[in-house]
Amino acid sequence: MTTRNPTVYLAGPAVFHPAARALFDYLKEICGEHGLEGVTPLDGAADWAGLPAGRQAAAIRQANIDKIRGCDGVIACISPFRGPGADAGTAREMGYAEALGKPVFLWCEETRPYIDRVEHQKDEDGRAFCQVHGMVVEDFGLVDNLMLTAGPFPPHADLADVIKQAAAVLTAPSPRD
Repeated sequence: MTTRNPTVYLAGPAVFHPAARALFDYLKEICGEHGLEGVTPLDGAADWAGLPAGRQAAAIRQANIDKIRGCDGVIACISPFRGPGADAGTAREMGYAEALGKPVFLWCEETRPYIDRVEHQKDEDGRAFCQVHGMVVEDFGLVDNLMLTAGPFPPHADLADVIKQAAAVLTAPSPRD
């Protein structure tokens, strides 16, 4: 009887990198070194190539949902992307995975607290708020929004540490074994 390696969906803005395929191949290689099989948003891209933009977007979305559903966990890069916080698509994928009961392991190259990256002022009560939007900026000392980072697997700055953590959790014998 052969056993399969646990699978992890590799979420994050790397999909937008000009060398995304090479980057994902590298990430998959590192996963493989730790007994995990990496699954990327680009796997199966030929299936939607050539579709009109709207249909292509819907096909990519559904393919990613299906990949997350089929994986044992998610490794998500939440490094700031196009602003002070994580990529919105990555955040959505994380929430979907957690709703399915799948563990989400976090990688964030930016380790400063979120509040240090968001332009803000202090009001007379000492609360941080964004003057542009007139809303309080959360300040829990986390690297991003608490809904992303206050879970059971806090973010690590080193991807290798995240992959090792995921491998330890996903390859551990279950209580039923």
